[in-house]
Amino acid sequence: LTVSNSCSTAILNSCIKNKSNYCASLVALYIMDQFDSESYWNRSSSRGFSFDDDEDVQGVTAVGSNVNANNILNDYDTISEASFDNSATGSALNLSIQSVISEDALKMLIQEQTLDDRIMSKGVAPEEELRLLRRQIQTTFYNPSPEATAYKMLLGKCASLEVFKSMYEKEQLLDAVLKCGGGDAVISVLLFLKKTLNHRNFLKILEQRPQALQIYIGYLQQRQCQEAVEVLQHFGKHQEASLIQFKSAMTCNNLQQRKQKLLQLLDQYSGDMGVVSVYLPHFESALKLLELIEKESNSLDNLVDINSTPIEVLYQCCRKHSNWKEQDLTRATSPFRLTADLHISPAQFEWTALNERANAQAYADLESVFERVPAWLPLKQKQFHISFSLELAVLRLYALKAPTSVLYMFLSKMSNTKEKLELAKRVKCVRAVVDALAGMKDSNQLTQLKDSLPERSEEQFYCEKALKALQTKRWTTDNIKLKL
Repeated sequence: LTVSNSCSTAILNSCIKNKSNYCASLVALYIMDQFDSESYWNRSSSRGFSFDDDEDVQGVTAVGSNVNANNILNDYDTISEASFDNSATGSALNLSIQSVISEDALKMLIQEQTLDDRIMSKGVAPEEELRLLRRQIQTTFYNPSPEATAYKMLLGKCASLEVFKSMYEKEQLLDAVLKCGGGDAVISVLLFLKKTLNHRNFLKILEQRPQALQIYIGYLQQRQCQEAVEVLQHFGKHQEASLIQFKSAMTCNNLQQRKQKLLQLLDQYSGDMGVVSVYLPHFESALKLLELIEKESNSLDNLVDINSTPIEVLYQCCRKHSNWKEQDLTRATSPFRLTADLHISPAQFEWTALNERANAQAYADLESVFERVPAWLPLKQKQFHISFSLELAVLRLYALKAPTSVLYMFLSKMSNTKEKLELAKRVKCVRAVVDALAGMKDSNQLTQLKDSLPERSEEQFYCEKALKALQTKRWTTDNIKLKL
């Protein structure tokens, strides 16, 4: 197949008319290359008029008027197939189209042209309407390749999927779309397969293609949760199915309906259904929280509702709790019982209680909050225990404007002297600064600190006492060394 130089302009116009940007660009590059040739400008495709040329003109007219009716199905304009180059130079410049575009690219281009949009707007010209009707007839007799259809869908253009009739062709189409990585295109093909295949074959196709299954499940989760659960259960993915059901239950705004869905969920997965055991306690905790809100909402001053989180409910329980010295597990609103029922971590419980007691200015209860009896020795007295950073607790209390004595209680629990000194300076706790300097045996800084404190203040007396104790201890140590 060859293309003459004078015919290339007609091909370019045809490509532009049919919106074939890729082919048009290649032909345009070819024409520009010919423009650079000197022989192009020294020749002419037109000849002067002569009576001797009547036979030639009639011959050309005959050729031009000899249009086969069957060519109406071809996706080429008749004018683009005729060559008006009668010069010898033009015949010498014939160029193979394979040197401009590969055979595979040309085949893909032709297939893309056959998949043009079928929508006809009002007031369309007869020639354009004829072209669209011709391509509809072409689609009827010609099945495009799955790759061309997938490419068309990824470009956001309309593509007819009904031409893929056999199961093999439909699988090839799905594989082509998955290879291109199109999300919406994959969903469109999957919905087409679901509509045209029986349920067993459709599930078989999903089982063989995990990527398609994942995309389909994501689509169903947004629209049809029950069908998503059924598909996951069919493939033995009970964990994912239970989480979807749990999410659906927690999004229900009616208390009784949410409670009913949680009960059904627990009944369904209470047996051995392959669900990881860590999920079931969370389902049970959600049900217990819902029952607590239903029964104790009035006792908590109606400050909790169906959408309250476990930490928010715990905060209100801490607010209503009065006796922190006893870890009461009998009352439903006891923060200790709620922590055990909902599997709240010790760090979450302590942090919530610290914030609530500090906001309520009930600082005396903080020591009881952080007291624990050692599990390995129950008969031993309670000991101070904190599940998160002491520095974080001190900074939070300082931000809530807790008294210096409360800050000192937490700072005194720090074992690292340098960190204790830096943190004590940040929160302006003089007693903790003195203890840290005394622990570092830095008498010079203790002296400077004593001189900077107000005269006859409590902090100054405490600093002098620490300085004297440090000097006495040093003298005793030196005396022992002399005796030895």
